[in-house]
Amino acid sequence: MTRNPLEWLSEILLSVTTIPVLAMMVHVTLDVVLKYVINTPIQGTLEITAYYYMVAIVVLPMAFVEMTRQSIAVDLFYQMMPNRMQVVVTAFVLIVSALGYGGLAYISWPDALKSLAKREIVMGTVNIYIWPSRFVMPCALAVAALVCLYHCLRLFISPEAREELTAIHQVDPDTEVH
Repeated sequence: MTRNPLEWLSEILLSVTTIPVLAMMVHVTLDVVLKYVINTPIQGTLEITAYYYMVAIVVLPMAFVEMTRQSIAVDLFYQMMPNRMQVVVTAFVLIVSALGYGGLAYISWPDALKSLAKREIVMGTVNIYIWPSRFVMPCALAVAALVCLYHCLRLFISPEAREELTAIHQVDPDTEVH
């Protein structure tokens, strides 16, 4: 089965997320070791962690989470609904999610542009340019919104997709819950 561009892009974003995860691990570990061994911490660790690593780690995988439909779900009543109602609820959730992601992307894009225009920095023990990190959120959230719209379109067009998207939250009767 061929992958569509959104599947490919969501997987790339997930893979790219490993870079800030590994960088943060090395950076923070090295900062702690240097701080306690030779009393010389790495300047700007807190700012780089907050403005670069954490933002990327949180938002870059969102498109993949939506593509694989692995977000947190509470299915208390969903499983009791007839199939048609499950389709309606799934469509509603996808549309609300797309609006949420898209709205956040729309709101954060002008902030990223303002940050770029000002060449925004955060001043601590050292000055750190943070304007590049401001573009991660709107771009990643826009992709997540597109993924939700893609699933919603599939839900209405393809019976196979409808079956797949509504069956995601079905509990296997043979599975024992502890």
